[in-house]
Amino acid sequence: MSDVETFSAPLSAEAISSAWLSALICDLSSPSFILERSFTNDSYWRDLLAFTPDFRTLHALPKIQQFFSAPVAFARPSQFRLLPGVRHRRISPTRTFIQGIIQFHTVMAQCTGVFTLTQSEDSSWKAWSFVTMMDRLSGVVDRFGVHTPLCRPAEWNTTMDYTAVVVGAGQCGLSVAARLENLGISTLVLERSGAIGDSWRSRYESLETNTPRAFNHLPFVTFPEGCGKYTPCRDVADYLENYPRILGLHVVTLAHISAASYDASSSTWTLTISISGKTCITVTTRHLIGATGVGTMGGALPFTPSIPGKSSFIGSIVHSSEYKSSSCFSAQKVVVVGGGCSAHDIAQDMANHGSQTVLVQRSPTAVVSRQTIDRLLTGYVGQDLPPTEIADRFYVALPLSTLRNSQYNAMEMHAHIDQDLRDNLSRNGYLLPGPEDNFLHRLSVRRGGFYIDRGCAKLITSGKITVKSGHEISHFTPTGMVFDDGSRVMADLVIFATGYSKTTIKQVAESLFGPQVADAVHDLGGWDSDCELAGVWRPTGHDGLWFAEGDLFAARFYSQFLALQIMMREMGLLSPDQRTYVQC
Repeated sequence: MSDVETFSAPLSAEAISSAWLSALICDLSSPSFILERSFTNDSYWRDLLAFTPDFRTLHALPKIQQFFSAPVAFARPSQFRLLPGVRHRRISPTRTFIQGIIQFHTVMAQCTGVFTLTQSEDSSWKAWSFVTMMDRLSGVVDRFGVHTPLCRPAEWNTTMDYTAVVVGAGQCGLSVAARLENLGISTLVLERSGAIGDSWRSRYESLETNTPRAFNHLPFVTFPEGCGKYTPCRDVADYLENYPRILGLHVVTLAHISAASYDASSSTWTLTISISGKTCITVTTRHLIGATGVGTMGGALPFTPSIPGKSSFIGSIVHSSEYKSSSCFSAQKVVVVGGGCSAHDIAQDMANHGSQTVLVQRSPTAVVSRQTIDRLLTGYVGQDLPPTEIADRFYVALPLSTLRNSQYNAMEMHAHIDQDLRDNLSRNGYLLPGPEDNFLHRLSVRRGGFYIDRGCAKLITSGKITVKSGHEISHFTPTGMVFDDGSRVMADLVIFATGYSKTTIKQVAESLFGPQVADAVHDLGGWDSDCELAGVWRPTGHDGLWFAEGDLFAARFYSQFLALQIMMREMGLLSPDQRTYVQC
């Protein structure tokens, strides 16, 4: 026996992933549909139309096996292929994931799967998370290619018929329209404002996207190269205005629906559309998509808390929705009330203008740097960024329901990057949430209560912005405000960055289409038992009625799945109850 002990070289991420894919193929094709060789007992499987005609997330191996057995048997997945770019992701000194992407075909479509592998106690690598998604339907050809024509010119009449009508020409409405037209589905877009992009133009001038330019574009059209890494709101507005011109989308501005009715027997909407300065038109359609958004971009009313003594204050009081730039104000002493991104951006703008600025932070705020956002999007820091369509898939590699899993904190892998940032803020009286209420949870589940730092943190830690945290405003005085601990702040200008009225998508549905339609839909916008957004980008409970809302990423990524759902209904690929696929 040799005195020298030999060790085999560790397997590469690609080799581990290839071995796992072989195990997955065997498990999926097994008559018993037992997935224990390829999935952990605590695994998650999220499906975006690849096997089911809705968004579903199943947690725990027994539930996964029970739910997916029949859909996988029907779909008969085949032609599996591991894509380049498999990567290690270290989330703690002792724990590493392996993530990668596979492609496969079903009897209906070409699909993608994003896997996240973890090492089991027996040293084997199994899927802790698996996200499958439909990419394109078999036999359906994209229209928006290099050598294909754009949409046909519109023929405007007082009576028209479109397969789909989209209400709202923001990022979500335009993305859905482009995806539908790409599949050959005629689509009309209605916009209430006079110019596309006005919802971005009306914001404060210093507003920028918090994601790099490569991740801000809508389907088929990238941002111009000259916009810089982070895109100013004016450039976003101009991009949105040019987008339908480039693709030839049919958009009517200064338009709103004055009447809407649905005929269940013919599965048809009849819409009366009022256009400023023109004759009303009547449009029939089978699919109606509300994409007016909620909150800031959706026309919700600005919310300002009722505080005693406001009428006695001799300075100015404005809501952040009215704020454009520090150059519009000559105030020397400014108080900004709020803890979100707008509050910090406005406080930063005023402080840089020379004002004595106080940020009133009434509750804890989760803070991360832009570098952390880059890593969340791509997993690649200091490296060449992958193509956007690849980064988008990695971004959704972990279902939102994993945030409920106490064994894994999705921010662990990023926490050390921003530790100094948070420590410095905390030393300056800034309130931060506990680890269980981290940034990713607030971004994805709470959808509020966070700040992506673009310079305000440095002004706070340097003393150029003073933080008053953890106390409510008791009342105004003629020269400022008093807090519930008795402390006072002097002010010439108070800016309330306190958000907007709690307008839900269901309320938007009522305002757009009337109470009868709104009563038929689910409780839209809330989280269902799978931690999926109820009725957004997916069935609403009312036939032929859809809703789309979200940021630029959501517009680009989820619009594909909404268009595919409509296409499959047009092709007759769903069962009568629309819960399963059927052979055409």
